[in-house]
Order: sequence, then structure tokens, then C-alpha cells
Amino acid sequence: MLRLIAPLLATSSLELFVCSFNAIPKTTHHVSRSSLFMSTSSFGAFPEEFNSNYNQDRDNSESTAEFASGYSTGQYNGHESAFPLPESTDITEARQLRWEREAMVQSKFVSDDEVYELRRKISDLRLRLMEARENLAEEGQQRRIRELEEQLFSLNTKDAEFMYAMSLELMENARQEGDFATAEKYGVQAAEARLCIPQLNMHGLWVGKYGDHGFEMINVTYAGDTLIATKVTGDQNVPKGEVSFTVDLSPHIHSDKGMLCLEPIELNGKAARQWGKKFLPRYQGRGQVAAEGFTNAKWLEGQLILVGRFFSFAWVPIGHQVFFGRPSSDLTLKMLCEQQEDELKRDQVSVMREAAYNMMEETYWIEKEDSYQDGWE
Repeated sequence: MLRLIAPLLATSSLELFVCSFNAIPKTTHHVSRSSLFMSTSSFGAFPEEFNSNYNQDRDNSESTAEFASGYSTGQYNGHESAFPLPESTDITEARQLRWEREAMVQSKFVSDDEVYELRRKISDLRLRLMEARENLAEEGQQRRIRELEEQLFSLNTKDAEFMYAMSLELMENARQEGDFATAEKYGVQAAEARLCIPQLNMHGLWVGKYGDHGFEMINVTYAGDTLIATKVTGDQNVPKGEVSFTVDLSPHIHSDKGMLCLEPIELNGKAARQWGKKFLPRYQGRGQVAAEGFTNAKWLEGQLILVGRFFSFAWVPIGHQVFFGRPSSDLTLKMLCEQQEDELKRDQVSVMREAAYNMMEETYWIEKEDSYQDGWE
């Protein structure tokens, strides 16, 4: 599995070219190494790629500035004026309280690379705890075991995925015992932890380039902890309304090994500096493929990879990968309008085809009747 993705994203010549969806392969049967790379040299160029394909009639300098500001990293770093509000708009007390509560919840947990550093510390502590338990007869081991257990507990509470999985398990146990008050408490704890897990908060619209089919829009929803990406705009193979891919994101805990998940892609020094992070989380999923006309549809092994504020999904057996980013409101409206126009054109062609067929049928019967009349004369 690492053969396809890890070498492509972790080599010294990494050029993660998120800014150019044209780097995505034009066929789903063969993907070169370079086609899966994204360039980190110019994140701001990513929206220009959308602009060049959907707003060719606009002035480049004007559109570049607009899109670059729309995708600036400031909006994700909480810089002042990143999301300017009209002066007449007052933030309600309820919303302010919600923001403060969310900030307080997020402060409880580590994020990004810190998650993996934390898990390495936890793994090391587990080994030391196991060794201490094996040497229980030695003097002072009971005290050492208590100290290690306390450290382990403290570190685990900083891992949102661990706390989410543990809270769900404790909630279910409390329900089975009829202790619904305790179950409710663990339910609130689970909900808070879930808000701090990026892969479980990707709801909404995303746009990616599906090879020769061009840019397509998907809508991400969740059924429990399973991510479902449904096509808002489609193509001849997998049309609008069908599921493009799914990913089961349920966290799993092993009593001895801790969190069970795919190893993240670890970037080298140069790539880590370009991305601002060392690890790219990835999760197993399934991607749908089909022949033209949505025939012979089947599901293939896939992987979801989180890449900063973007993500990608790879259809592993066929070496096809699509990168996704958030569309602007203008791009969303334009793509939906184009989809509607295409559907109307197809409808018009169908109407014309049916009319032509009816005329041919009518002509056939008229000629048939004429031949009968000629025979009687």
C-alpha cells in the first residue's frame, strides 16, 4: 500500500503540486510518479487553476488577487480581517459563547504533527509500563507503575481520537448497565472530542479534477463515522448523485498498542518545511469506478490523505489520485449552472431524437398505406 503513496509524497524531490490540478493523470490506468506530486512552492496558485478553467474571460490580475485572497492562509490562522464582517453585523451572544466553548475544547487536545509525537511518547510509555509490570517483584516497582499509569492517562487525554473512541465505549457500557446519566456525560465528552478530529469535520462541498473528465464537485456527508463523498456534478462513468468514495473513520483502540490506524506519510525535511508539517494522515476507504453509462460499477481499495487544508483520495489498484479543495461561492454557482445546462442539452437531444423517431415511424406507415393503395388500383 505504501508502494503507491508513501514514496510519492516522501521522496527528496517532492513537488506536491496542489496548485495545478492539471498534474493529475489523464487516464485512470497509468499514473506517473510526477503526476501525483503537488507543488508547495505556490499555494496561492491553487485557486488560479480554478480561475483559468472557469473564468477565462476575466482579467488575470484581478481574478488572481480575488482568488488568492479567498484562499489565503490567513483565514486558517485566525489573522485579523481574514473573514471581514459588515460593520452593521453584530455577533450574537450565543454565537460568541459557542466560539469560546469550541476554543476551550480545542485547547484540550494536540493537533497536526503534535498528535504523532504524542502517540510516540505514549507508545514508549506503554513499553516501559509493560517492563515494570514484568519486574513487579523488584523494590519500588509498584510506585513506578503508578507513576507510569498516571503519565499515560495524562497523555491519552490530549489525543482527541483516543478520547472520542474511549468515550463512546464508556457511554455504551453505561447504557447497557442502565446508567443513562453517566452515558449522557460520556456522550457530551465524545461529541467535544469529535469536533477536534479533522477527518470527521469535512462536511460540505469540495472540487477536484477527475482526469479527462475535468473538475467535478462532491458533497461530503457522514453516516456515523463513515465519510461519504457524493457527486454533485458527475461524468459519463460515475454520474451526478452517485457515491464517488467512502471512508470508515471510526477510531479503534487496542489495549496494548493504543490507536490502530494506518501509519501517516512522513515527509522529509524539505517537504516538511514546504508544507509546514511532517506527517500526512491517511485512512483506508473504498472508491467507486465504472464503465461509460455507469455500467460494471465496482468498488476498489482506496486511501484518504489529509494534506493541510486540502485532501486527496487515491484509487490504489489503478494508481489514480484526485486532489480536492474548497470551491469559492462563484465557482460553486458556475459549476452547478454548467451541470444544469448540460442536463438541459441532453434532455433536448433526447426530445429531438424521440421526435425524429416518431416522424420516421409515421413516414413508414404512410408509405406502407400508399403501397397498399397502389396495389388496389
